[in-house]
Amino acid sequence: MLLLLSLRDVIEALAACGSNNDVWNRYSWVYVKDGAPLIEARFYLSSPDEESNSVPGENGEEMPAFAVAHGLSYCLEAADFVDVLSVQKRQQPLSQLEDYAAALDHYAERDAFLDRGEFYSGRCVDQQPLPGISRDLFPEYDLQMGTCPGDRIRDAARVIAKLLHISVADALERCRRLPVILGERTDSQERVRIETQFNALSLPLQITTHWPLAWLPGVDPKESR
Repeated sequence: MLLLLSLRDVIEALAACGSNNDVWNRYSWVYVKDGAPLIEARFYLSSPDEESNSVPGENGEEMPAFAVAHGLSYCLEAADFVDVLSVQKRQQPLSQLEDYAAALDHYAERDAFLDRGEFYSGRCVDQQPLPGISRDLFPEYDLQMGTCPGDRIRDAARVIAKLLHISVADALERCRRLPVILGERTDSQERVRIETQFNALSLPLQITTHWPLAWLPGVDPKESR
């Protein structure tokens, strides 16, 4: 039995990928059950492997066997689905489920992004990020080193010097004037890269997450406005 998802579930699953590359590797298509508006519909996220076994669909077109067996129709490629959500998010950082549904409906009907007066003009690029909210559809992270035992300062300084492209002397001075800012609004891949280096020194980092979706835990829309 396929696990069918709500629109909210699909958006959260795609945002949790962390990057466009991760979306591409994990998911191929977003399928939808016929007959319901998108905001009420049930969806399925397919993996690339599931697309290989094709059979004729109701209209004679080739469809994956699982889609035919469960009455699913193509909605959008997962990468295109993310693009639509991303354009909406960049224009309205505090978008709610209804906003994303409207953007997807518009794209499905017109094969064009829904411009809310910010996208094609380019004005959304210059918007200042909101506290606690990422700029795009994936999480962003601020990382800093808040503590460093005296016997680890030199090792930490060497890592920081390479990471921030500064001299070891400058890094040593920053280690003595904690905290040290190691990354601001970094993506998931960069976060892992930085964390790994400090985990090797047994130095925990302080991490602040900027969430991609306004309804996720940790986001207070009132404080973000």
